[in-house]
Amino acid sequence: SAATKRESRRNPERASRRQTRSMGLKEDDSNPLEAEVELIKFLMFQVRAPQRRNTPRPNQSRPHVVRRVEDVTEEELQLVADNMTDKVYNSGSTCHQCRQKTVDTKTCCRSEDCRGIQGHFCGPCLRNRYGEDVRTVLLDPEWKCPPCRGICNCSFCRQRDGRCPTGILFPLAKYHGFSDVHSYLNRDFSRTIQQLQ
Repeated sequence: SAATKRESRRNPERASRRQTRSMGLKEDDSNPLEAEVELIKFLMFQVRAPQRRNTPRPNQSRPHVVRRVEDVTEEELQLVADNMTDKVYNSGSTCHQCRQKTVDTKTCCRSEDCRGIQGHFCGPCLRNRYGEDVRTVLLDPEWKCPPCRGICNCSFCRQRDGRCPTGILFPLAKYHGFSDVHSYLNRDFSRTIQQLQ
């Protein structure tokens, strides 16, 4: 019958299937501090050699237009999203970090070397990942985006630098008392690892 056919296809012992508690895996007896040390080592150390950064072909990248502070209107400042629920999707511009296409106002990098959407960050991403405010940086004539400063922690930039992507790390950073992911990733991990061992 169809039910026995479906059951015979299942293979819970398959090694490639990730075991979870819902699949009947027993509770993990390992020390949570050891798990944290492993996470720190995984996030901070290079996984592979950095990729070479090729310059984009002129016809493939959008030209970067450096907007002057005087060109930023009060209406644009009001359209900055403070949290994810403020976003309207499927139109507008794309955020470099979350890659969501929304109509809210994004940052504008003031560096001449910036390219494409590299300097566009939405409000929640800039605050949660770097501890900065979009309204403040839009009014700063010297502000450079995280990729131009070499501190970007998006998955593309981290992989290009030979590091693993962080995933959704903000709740963990907040749990450890940090206001943003950048501060969490740049803390003194050698001291933390020694304290945990």
